[in-house]
Amino acid sequence: MRPRGRTRPRTRTRARSTARRSRRSSYAGRSRPRSPDSSGTLRVSDAFDVAVVGGGIIGCACAYELATRGASVVLLEREQIAAGASGRNHGLLLTPLDAALLPMAARSSATYEDVVRDAPLRVHLDPSPIGLLIVAEDDVEREAAREEAETAAACGVPIEAVDGSALRELEPALAPELSSGWLLQDGRRVDPAALTVGLALLARERGADVRTGETVRSVIRGSGRVTGVVTDRGPILASTVVLAAGPWTATLARPLGVDLPIAGARGWLVHLGANGAGPSRLIGRAGWHLVSERETPAFLTARTWAAEGSRPFVGGLVQPNPDGTVLAGGSRAWAVTEEPEDPEVPRKILSSAVRMFPGLAEARPLAAWWGVRPVTPDDRPIVARVADGLIVASGHGSQGVILGGGTGELVAALAQGEPPPFDPAPFAPDRFARTMV
Repeated sequence: MRPRGRTRPRTRTRARSTARRSRRSSYAGRSRPRSPDSSGTLRVSDAFDVAVVGGGIIGCACAYELATRGASVVLLEREQIAAGASGRNHGLLLTPLDAALLPMAARSSATYEDVVRDAPLRVHLDPSPIGLLIVAEDDVEREAAREEAETAAACGVPIEAVDGSALRELEPALAPELSSGWLLQDGRRVDPAALTVGLALLARERGADVRTGETVRSVIRGSGRVTGVVTDRGPILASTVVLAAGPWTATLARPLGVDLPIAGARGWLVHLGANGAGPSRLIGRAGWHLVSERETPAFLTARTWAAEGSRPFVGGLVQPNPDGTVLAGGSRAWAVTEEPEDPEVPRKILSSAVRMFPGLAEARPLAAWWGVRPVTPDDRPIVARVADGLIVASGHGSQGVILGGGTGELVAALAQGEPPPFDPAPFAPDRFARTMV
């Protein structure tokens, strides 16, 4: 339902407004599939141009972009919008340490500026980076911090080496044994749950049918193409189905003969009342990242992680919130179910945070959360048309917020048969087949 008195949201520039107006005719005149009810009567309300499966940041961004372009869209979420990992994360817009992801990340940031301006709820987004300080204790960590900083610099992030009194001036509460580091001018905070809900509300304002509490059981295929989905409430027909169901995307695609290397990875967060004992910017212990192609102290690779089996990895990332509280995280473990399999992980996260900021030992724990993130072997998402009528948008790992808006734009272009907004090759699933030859 459109809020009373609300006018149609503005587009971000005249050029973009003109482009989107021209796209609104893309679905005009197309015949939409129709779904019969039990009496054989056609139910037009259950026939759409696009059915998007998944109400996380990726699915909501896809629905938002498609609805903005004039497509009839149904967004299907089995629980509530942002109920999973999209509402349970740090909400950080960090520069990806992978040049192939930079255009998608840039598009995402631009989209979120629109959401902050237009959404019918308040969405916090830092106007500028608050800074990321990568700290180190010994020679191994110092080398890891240097490599991570130089990788960020190659992706356009300003960096600066800091140690001694300069480091203490930046973060007086930091543990004394953390004696050196690198300051990166990076990291904007956004409320991830509000951002995801904002995308869904704007999609609905622009005509999307947003359905929560409706579970997709399977994808319908007929006459050589995908034609819709079956939910626990019945069939829904669509010219295009977008699978943005996180780690469950592969399960929905497999019966169609589409094998996707997407697995679940659980991450935890601990929320603390810091009482001034925390940092003034993002603080990461050297080596807390997971990336794909580096076998060095700075980076835990997908292969190294797989070799460790199901043992949780707990790094160190401490984030100050605008309200004075602190989020501590930097963890991951393979996930088979949504239930937490290691109740000790939040304690380990808290212990890691206290080693970095001893004053947090007196902080009051407010809550602990976990979410299951979809990951791929190379830590890049799969965003591509994988069959006639079927698009996949999943595998973003811990970068769902960073890449969500750009993913929505790419999916909208794929669904409409338009030129992509950036090079889609890094997100094609056949890249995995090529690496196995």
